[in-house]
Amino acid sequence: MNTKIFNLLQKNLHTAFALPKYASIVINADTLVQDLPWTPARYRKFKDAVEAELSLPCDYVGTLQEITHDLSERYIHRFFAEIWKPRTNDYDYTGWQLVDEINQLNPRSVLDVGCGYHPFKGRIHNLVGIDPYNNCADYMVDILDYVGSHDVVIALGSINFNDREEIESRFACCVDLLDQGGKFYLRANPGITHRTGPYVEIFPWTFEVVKEFADKYNLRLDTFKKDANDRLYFVYTRL
Repeated sequence: MNTKIFNLLQKNLHTAFALPKYASIVINADTLVQDLPWTPARYRKFKDAVEAELSLPCDYVGTLQEITHDLSERYIHRFFAEIWKPRTNDYDYTGWQLVDEINQLNPRSVLDVGCGYHPFKGRIHNLVGIDPYNNCADYMVDILDYVGSHDVVIALGSINFNDREEIESRFACCVDLLDQGGKFYLRANPGITHRTGPYVEIFPWTFEVVKEFADKYNLRLDTFKKDANDRLYFVYTRL
């Protein structure tokens, strides 16, 4: 769950019902927002406050968790489809240098998870790019819904959003798609907020998490380095 958007909604709900007569109201992930004791004026003030932050319309029907998920998906879709731009030239290890490194493996099939504008297409051999938000991908699909088998998987900044539960679910999917002995290349943001996307929640990757995932998912951690733009670069082999 995107805790930034969840906290924004929860804060504004608490503000909307700050009067003593509403002290018994519990506002949590399971709260049915439409069942709260709204007045037209209170609802409009709440709605306007949230939309001023996210620039996204919403009818706020469902649980707070469901509404958070809906707003998060639409906010991230707009961010990656309209605002975010690739910086492949900037990186020391996960930019164009990665092309030769992967091609030297003579890969049967390479999966680029969250490929964005698909910059490695035509450069890395036998490459398939997936991305739920960008129509430059070969398949516009989330990693959670993708089926395949690959001897190389790359995820350059794409397994980086929302809470630990979502990060690990996508990481596990990538491992499941990777052949035994295959390589898994990642670039990760250690928690730096996007200047142009303040409500994109960034998971704070650390070496401890990288090593923990290696042990948990039967991977060997081959490389861990700091890349440009304060990003982390790490490579696993599936055992």
